[in-house]
Amino acid sequence: MTPIAPGYRSGCVVCGAALEILEAAQPMTCGGCGARVESAVRCRSGHFVCDACHSGSAKDVIERVCLATEDTDPLAISRALMRHPTLKMHGPEHHLLVPAAFLAALANARGEPGEKRRLLAEARRRSEPVAGGFCGFQGACGAAIGAGIAVSLATGATPLSVEPWSLANAATARALDALARVGGPRCCKRNSWLVLLTLVRFAREHLGVTLGGRGEPCTFASMNRECIGERCPFQRGSR
Repeated sequence: MTPIAPGYRSGCVVCGAALEILEAAQPMTCGGCGARVESAVRCRSGHFVCDACHSGSAKDVIERVCLATEDTDPLAISRALMRHPTLKMHGPEHHLLVPAAFLAALANARGEPGEKRRLLAEARRRSEPVAGGFCGFQGACGAAIGAGIAVSLATGATPLSVEPWSLANAATARALDALARVGGPRCCKRNSWLVLLTLVRFAREHLGVTLGGRGEPCTFASMNRECIGERCPFQRGSR
């Protein structure tokens, strides 16, 4: 996806330039979700963002992007989504972002892109009860709960399962341990990336699927008043 202009208020959401009206609609690719649609409006630099990305909720955008992507790198998917203007610095949308990015990458790697619509819809339903502030108030970060949601769906776990039940709970435990080792205060970007890194390793070790994915230096620190600076592994450099 195309990076979104910081501090966007009007004009092009990618670069801030004025919009132009064409004489006739043309096929264009949305810089937000990758959808291919016809439009007679674009910015003077050629950027285009579809109506759904302009007006949809953060969770709508997450579903749309993950459904359309062909990427097998969940961290790359997450970083692209985080640049979208509907995703705030912090918020419960990250509780869906983690399982959605992982499940989309996993389905693509398994050669099962047709499964994504079902998986993403169910991930969204399961993530809805996980409210903002779970990390501090319940002692279980929503991104880490997202890891359990992801592995539960990937393995078909239910409350009556044997091995899948164990795997889903182990994924959550591993994710929570990774977050606890870094410490607080909260950062939804840092936590999401740490959890996704544990899921990439978990997929290789327990699901037999190799996904792309590595940590990269953070570009959101200036937006985060609670940034922990050099204590953050994504401030020190890539992982």
